[in-house]
Amino acid sequence: GGAVASEGCIVLNLSSMSDIVFIRDEDNTAGVQSGAILEDVSNALNRAELVLGHDPWSRPIATVGGAISTNGMGYTAAKHGSMGDQVLGLEVVLADGEVMRTKGVPSPLSGPSLTELFIGSEGTMGVITEATIRALSAPQEQQLIGLTFPDFESGFHAVSQIFRDGIRPAMVDYGDESLTGDPYEKREAVLYAAFDGLAKEVTVQVNHAIEVSRRFGGSQCAPEEVQTFWNTRHSSADRYKRDVLESADPGRARKSRSSYRMEYLHVAIPVSNVLDYRSRCQEILSSRRVMVKEWSLWGRPEFFSFLLAEEDQADDKTSLGLADTVDEVLRLAQEMGGTMEYCHGVGIKLAHLMESELGSGMSVLRRVKSALDPNGIMNPGKLGL
Repeated sequence: GGAVASEGCIVLNLSSMSDIVFIRDEDNTAGVQSGAILEDVSNALNRAELVLGHDPWSRPIATVGGAISTNGMGYTAAKHGSMGDQVLGLEVVLADGEVMRTKGVPSPLSGPSLTELFIGSEGTMGVITEATIRALSAPQEQQLIGLTFPDFESGFHAVSQIFRDGIRPAMVDYGDESLTGDPYEKREAVLYAAFDGLAKEVTVQVNHAIEVSRRFGGSQCAPEEVQTFWNTRHSSADRYKRDVLESADPGRARKSRSSYRMEYLHVAIPVSNVLDYRSRCQEILSSRRVMVKEWSLWGRPEFFSFLLAEEDQADDKTSLGLADTVDEVLRLAQEMGGTMEYCHGVGIKLAHLMESELGSGMSVLRRVKSALDPNGIMNPGKLGL
């Protein structure tokens, strides 16, 4: 609910502010307006033999401003981090109409970073209108690998060891999927990984990752399977763009799409606690009649995700139970030293958990909000502000 207007408010539609203002290949930077679609930015950089470091599944439909405001995560987060890590400088309109600009220079700043104040703030501090972002040099080589493991734990240990050894894949997508949703079901897990950079460097990293994975029971997938995964990683967003956004009546199309009650949770938790957290979640979920459709890692071993669905989707009481269950497992992540969401932002839905997320930092955040927006007109209610 990050973009849902609270009572008495309006939604600012910045989609017409979609210009790519400049691309400076010598500086490895680009200036883009916040309404620009990530796919368009990526294509423009590619034509200049540059690469966008942020590659979410939603790249064909997500905007630059939205990705910055939620500090979104993408497929290449393993090497390049979140969307916020791509941002060098911002142009922001504050609540009183003042236009503030921070310098888009990839170097240490004098004093605290004002740019960081607006990354992940979901529009509560100001309206991002333009960003200077990092543009990466196109890699000399890219290699994709896929490995199947006998269970989730084996592959998790392999991914953790790869990272401890200093190997940094460009992409890590690891998980198991279940048809039954039984959290105790024995099921194989698959790791898809991409490596890019200098050719010699890529070869060394790929060989090391395969060797480590074999020590933990991993066996290589067919290259065609891995390539298909890579080629179709944005397919769900492409379908949404075609079937909803480009339809004659997007509102009606959105409502008519088939769906079932589910939750896709993304917690960031210390690597040493991930498997214990997963085990404790299994106990909670099995007692609540909630199915686990997938356990997964996205980007790094501490970025842990799981897909939940209700056993009885026709029972409205179960929906309330699912919400309570989500709160319980997210609070557990916080108690175990983690954060409740690394991918999609907080919005309205998770705002009630911000006090436990930030602790005493919440009062500091409220004072910053009050100083920048004394009348509370900037996306009120989001982030618990």
